[in-house]
Amino acid sequence: MSSTLYHLISIISLCLLVTVPNTLALYDKGGPVFILNEKNWLDEVLTTEQVVVVEFFAPWLAPEYKKAAENLKGLVKIAAVDCDDQSNRNVCSSYEIKGFPTIKLFPSKMIKDKKTGKFYKKAKDYNGPRTAKGIADFALPEIPSFVQPISNEHPTTKTLTIEEFLEKENETMPKVILFTDKDRTTYLYKALSVDFHDRLLFGEVRKREKVIGEKYGVEDYPKLIVVTWGTNEMIDYKGRYQGENIYYASLSNFLSQYALPKNKPKYVVKEEAEEQFNPEIIEIKSQSHLESECLSKRTGICILTFLVVEPEFQESVTEHENNLSILKKVKEKVHKKHTDDKLGFRFMWFDALTKGSKKLIKDFKLSDVFPNLMVLNPNRRLYKPYLGPFDEEGIEKFLSDVARGKGYSYEFEFDVNMGDEDTKKKKEDKKDEVVESEDVEKRENLDDASKSDKVEKREDLDDVEKREDSDNVGKSDDAEKKDDVEKKEDLDDVSKNDDVGKKEDSDDEKCGIDGVCPQESKEDSEKVKSRGRDEL
Repeated sequence: MSSTLYHLISIISLCLLVTVPNTLALYDKGGPVFILNEKNWLDEVLTTEQVVVVEFFAPWLAPEYKKAAENLKGLVKIAAVDCDDQSNRNVCSSYEIKGFPTIKLFPSKMIKDKKTGKFYKKAKDYNGPRTAKGIADFALPEIPSFVQPISNEHPTTKTLTIEEFLEKENETMPKVILFTDKDRTTYLYKALSVDFHDRLLFGEVRKREKVIGEKYGVEDYPKLIVVTWGTNEMIDYKGRYQGENIYYASLSNFLSQYALPKNKPKYVVKEEAEEQFNPEIIEIKSQSHLESECLSKRTGICILTFLVVEPEFQESVTEHENNLSILKKVKEKVHKKHTDDKLGFRFMWFDALTKGSKKLIKDFKLSDVFPNLMVLNPNRRLYKPYLGPFDEEGIEKFLSDVARGKGYSYEFEFDVNMGDEDTKKKKEDKKDEVVESEDVEKRENLDDASKSDKVEKREDLDDVEKREDSDNVGKSDDAEKKDDVEKKEDLDDVSKNDDVGKKEDSDDEKCGIDGVCPQESKEDSEKVKSRGRDEL
């Protein structure tokens, strides 16, 4: 008996020696499967933005889980928690683990418990095949995207122009732009946007954006560049792109050089992370209200609905209430269906019989058959009228097409206004500013003209003085010449007079006692007297 008992104990001990090493070797520390426990559960599962697939296991499992971890490395966190370990019992029991292995997926976002007000992650059970491919197919679509689509030529409600993207948080956040020939964002690029969320802004430009591609000299696709914040320096990624699994580490290392420092996530979720849904449809009555609810918003689409309501007629009131009810139901459906865009659509209605509404209808050339509806993108200056029946199905389909960028939109160049008192006041203020500006310009022009006249007058006076000086000099010269001539004439006259005197003396006998000779006239005498006066 003692010998038999000895052999039995030996066999049990050997089994224990074999089992324990196999359990420890199932998931090695530092291996592709992340080892979870009660201490690191909060940081590694609940507060991370990564998608986490967790296997709750007892110490046995096929190697397919390891293979899935290898294939999804960097994209999805593959982790495991040993429920046989007494220290992990609280974690395992809180998720009601009853069988092994149990695989659950923990999504990126936390949601709010309406009863307790606390935030938590709602786990999803995996019931597919226990293969690497099955697990990958289950996990990859759950990766969220923080990638901003960029488009100048094919805009949608989700896109920004390249200029808008580069201006976004320009002074604080570096940016990454991927030029791609793929129609959809890859899981690799989505995963990178999650890993560097709030540290880099990720943008994506598709090959059909010819203008942007030419501007940045893109010849081969894909091409990835980093735009540094502040300096806007553009740095090309020089590594290889092929293979999501193989080159994740290379891309991650490259981006880490330019990303903002990594902050440790806190177990705090802001209340505004899940904004309360407001089912009401806002009535717009003035230009200022339209500005605050639509025109001043930097993003989003406004749904403008024109309704007729005549309070004195019960039939009109009933029809109006039905129309509002249709809009509320569509708003709720759009909110649920387009989770990422639930803040992008802004519903509002106008009384179609008011002056302001009539002006909008005329400016956008809308139908005068009511109810009437259109979508407006004030930032891109685009609008699109709805031409279908006013019912839930038709409007919902129309808005879904708008969200996908389907169909043709119309551009407008005019200012959107209702022509009410707010607008008039703004125009009058602007007119006053223009008039005031014109008055200032006139005063400045008059001052300039006055200064110019004074300068010209001074210049004219100077010219006159110069001309007068010149004339005086000329006159002085002429006077001197005249004096010389006259002196010469005087000398000649004196000489002549002397000759005349001599002749008169000789002719005294011929002339009378009065001194007048018979041949000299009175006129000749007057000439002599006159010449004497001029000399004086």
